Amino acid sequence: MEWIERLNSVIDYIEEHLDTEIRNDEIGRKVLCPVGPFLRTFSLLTGITLSEYIRRRKLTMAAFELQSTDCKVIDLAVKYGYESSDAFCVAFKKMHGIPPANARQQNIKLKSFPRLSFTLTIKGDAEMNYRVVERESFRVAGKVVTSSLENNVIPQFWDQCKRDGTIEKLLEVGIDTSTYGMCFGYNEEGFNDYMVGIETVKEDAAGLKTVTVPRSTWLVFESAGPINPTLGNTWSRIYGEFLPQSIYKQSSLPTIEKYFSNDVNSGDYLVEIWIPVL
Repeated sequence: MEWIERLNSVIDYIEEHLDTEIRNDEIGRKVLCPVGPFLRTFSLLTGITLSEYIRRRKLTMAAFELQSTDCKVIDLAVKYGYESSDAFCVAFKKMHGIPPANARQQNIKLKSFPRLSFTLTIKGDAEMNYRVVERESFRVAGKVVTSSLENNVIPQFWDQCKRDGTIEKLLEVGIDTSTYGMCFGYNEEGFNDYMVGIETVKEDAAGLKTVTVPRSTWLVFESAGPINPTLGNTWSRIYGEFLPQSIYKQSSLPTIEKYFSNDVNSGDYLVEIWIPVL
């Protein structure tokens, strides 16, 4: 229940500050965790990023004000944090389908995005299998890309690595054929370094970045089924069901997806999710 209350306290804070500054450090204080991991958790739980939720709520409230007051468009742009009336008009039209100047016309359709409210859902029909693993330090070699919650380039990066020979190069230096997707953690702006890699004993793999992961305790979950949507659903359950009720707290080490084959559409396609914990 405490996790649900903290989530709702974030929504309360956002609603109270839609027309002022919304501070990431204040959000982190309310959820009692770094903002970066929370941004990803929010996205997994709701299906949208936190910044997109805030944008939709601001534009919803702006539409209400246009219909109920005689406020100027430029004043609304400033009120809801847009640098110019042009930028506000572009965002407003993208969401509502019309320019803000037309919102006062009769019989005009506008979109309303309601505020979120988190509730406790009792579930017990689908167990989550996991194991706890103590691992000594290990080394991973691979290539890195910077992605974000707003612009997820990771699927395209995997395709690129398959086309340009990176996967073949990884298999040459790896201790086995299992490839890794390593997420180094989202920062407060929602950016994340992501590595397509493989475990290796080589200290220097030509053309590849190497990272040494220190000794740690890991929670290991299995995602079995077509990668889309099974993998995303498994992540959602980990952050939405398991971790909030468990005794474990995620550490700052990278999370890892361990892939065992290339047939991502197979009904028994297996991915292990490794989460470092304290």
